[in-house]
Amino acid sequence: MENKVGYTRRNMLVPVPVIDDFDAFNAELLRRCDEDHEREHYERGELIREPWEDERRHLLTLPEYEYEVFSYDSLKVDKCGFIRVDTTKYGLSPELSSKVVQVEIYFDKIEVFYDHCLLKTFRRSYEKNGEDSDWKDYLPALVKKPGATEHTRFFNQMPKLWQEYLRSVKGRERKSALLLLSEIVQDGNEALCDDALELAGEYGKLDSDNIRACYLFISKPERSPQPLRLGAEPPLLNYRPDLSVYDSLTGGAAK
Repeated sequence: MENKVGYTRRNMLVPVPVIDDFDAFNAELLRRCDEDHEREHYERGELIREPWEDERRHLLTLPEYEYEVFSYDSLKVDKCGFIRVDTTKYGLSPELSSKVVQVEIYFDKIEVFYDHCLLKTFRRSYEKNGEDSDWKDYLPALVKKPGATEHTRFFNQMPKLWQEYLRSVKGRERKSALLLLSEIVQDGNEALCDDALELAGEYGKLDSDNIRACYLFISKPERSPQPLRLGAEPPLLNYRPDLSVYDSLTGGAAK
């Protein structure tokens, strides 16, 4: 077994790979392992997969239900809305500042619970002093302090067009824009953020009301009014009103 570990390391992990996507890397590693099973064994004179198939018949079946392996911890949210697992900070929300959350720590993910409800799931990071935050979680806090928007650590995570738009507006209009952006995100339509802004720009009027109208138009087309279609041509009426009835009001005939 130890020889096989060494063989795998020398043939598949040398030189040390640069990994940008663990899922893609693991899929490629599995493909190469399956391919290696078609290699002839150096001693037995048969394909490597053949003795493995013989061995499989003697193995126990896997459990019917998956056994989840994780560690459990209770963590206090800091004033910026972060918790720390190992050396990585995970962003929740400033509204949870000083609250205690429960964390299930798996090898590949971290699940955060608050008040017995699943709050958020993160992909676990092993980066030293890393940080994982999502700008959408901080929108409610930004609505209260819109002036701080472009100075936050996550401003560059926002859609590019919204970054430009938020820089161009101030005060009440910026707050209205953040409320609208929060509404779009809560609807689960993050992908439509830029579309709504682009459509409003085509109409030549970038303000919160017009952007909201454009957002509703593309996200809920069933609510958009359709042209009135008549079943038949309207009849042409030859209507001539009798104005003599007003003579009684003036006491004489119309002149």
